Amino acid sequence: MGLEISKKSVDSILWQDYRAAQTGMIVHYVSDPVSEIPIREIPEEINSPVIPEPNYENRVYGYFGCIRPKIRNAFFKSKIRYVFFLTKYAGSKNEFKDKAIITGYFRIYKTADVQKLHLRYLNDAACIDADSCIALRADEAHFVSLNNAYIVDDEKLKGWGYNAKITKQLRIVLDTEKTNQLLDYLKSKPNQLDVYISETKRLQPHTENEEQEEEEETVGTAPEIAVAEQHSKENVVSADNVPDTAPAEQQVEQHGGQIE
Repeated sequence: MGLEISKKSVDSILWQDYRAAQTGMIVHYVSDPVSEIPIREIPEEINSPVIPEPNYENRVYGYFGCIRPKIRNAFFKSKIRYVFFLTKYAGSKNEFKDKAIITGYFRIYKTADVQKLHLRYLNDAACIDADSCIALRADEAHFVSLNNAYIVDDEKLKGWGYNAKITKQLRIVLDTEKTNQLLDYLKSKPNQLDVYISETKRLQPHTENEEQEEEEETVGTAPEIAVAEQHSKENVVSADNVPDTAPAEQQVEQHGGQIE
């Protein structure tokens, strides 16, 4: 992924409203081998070809990386509403190893042609010879825990009319009935989107400047607490420091019961 595009806000381009039918498409993503959570693959270095998609942090697909533009363009032209994310689990929990699971979905409500953006900022834009490159933006994102993921076996694949092997080019279109069945299942499970985001952030490689800033924040915490405690102690008035009212009373007696 190009470093420059990673700095581009999703709001820096013009998004168009998207009207669609209540249908869905299942697409493939690569899960991370380090985490137990089925997050997307995390690169080991900053400048890496690993693409941050699906980008659940910003609820976009096909914006920060030019991943399978033909599939996204077909999604757009077919006016499909939901994109479901399937992975062959590569994480650290052995009992799920290599199992095909659907972990979440996006509900798409806006689209944008990002071909010019990709050609400008990406070194290996797959859309270079395409007519367009449609990025998808969601107003609803829902991802579930590994234990609640939807297990996909050969029987389910055949029920969806898919008889080939699962590859990175996977594209399964679901009619309204099958879309609703999958949605009902995923929506019945707690949304773990924040967990996915925090785990992705934890494993994400950092630049030297970011690491230095984190160290400075950590080092600065102890002195700040100490100063705060010192100020707190200084603001506490002890009983020994409370002024005695006796002198005022004596003045009243000495001046005939009046305080001047």
